[in-house]
Amino acid sequence: MANVNDVPGRLTVEAASSHLPMWTEWGVRDVGHFVHSLGCTFLTAVGRDLGFTAVSEVPAPREAPLAHVEEDVRSDSVWFDRTTKRVALVAEFERYAGKQKDLSPKVETLLLAQHRWDCKDAILLLAYWSVGLVTLPDHDSLRGIAHGGYCAMGGVRVPGNPKARIVFYQFVVRAGQDGLLRLENIIRRGES
Repeated sequence: MANVNDVPGRLTVEAASSHLPMWTEWGVRDVGHFVHSLGCTFLTAVGRDLGFTAVSEVPAPREAPLAHVEEDVRSDSVWFDRTTKRVALVAEFERYAGKQKDLSPKVETLLLAQHRWDCKDAILLLAYWSVGLVTLPDHDSLRGIAHGGYCAMGGVRVPGNPKARIVFYQFVVRAGQDGLLRLENIIRRGES
């Protein structure tokens, strides 16, 4: 039976190497959205490994009171429970170079997707990748968005979910002597 609580044991460099050796062993160039694609693929693969029906680049339904907030809400990975057919986890994967403003919109997207899927108990997973270790983001501030909500474009208030469970993972990559990036570590950074 699929269990989202098994995520920490599966978000490992070893699992990434098994699925995507080009990211861990061969090395990749930092061009376009290549690392982003690897991260989305890996998160979806982990969901499938855990027994979920996991899909990448999933648009949330445009239904309910927040249907007209923003345009599309497209999540990097969404895991569906095979038994309940409900969303169990919504994930975003984003580059992070030490600027909080890069991650705040991703938490907003996670929260809006949670509302649109009507899955208030689904885990929200924000995975961010950095070249080497960088100053950590303010995780409490990011949690505050999920718990307290935010004001979307057009002035519409997206309510928070005080019971939202948001987890953070940092994917650390390093450039080798060949100039290629390799995934070196995956670090769990926080949870509420």
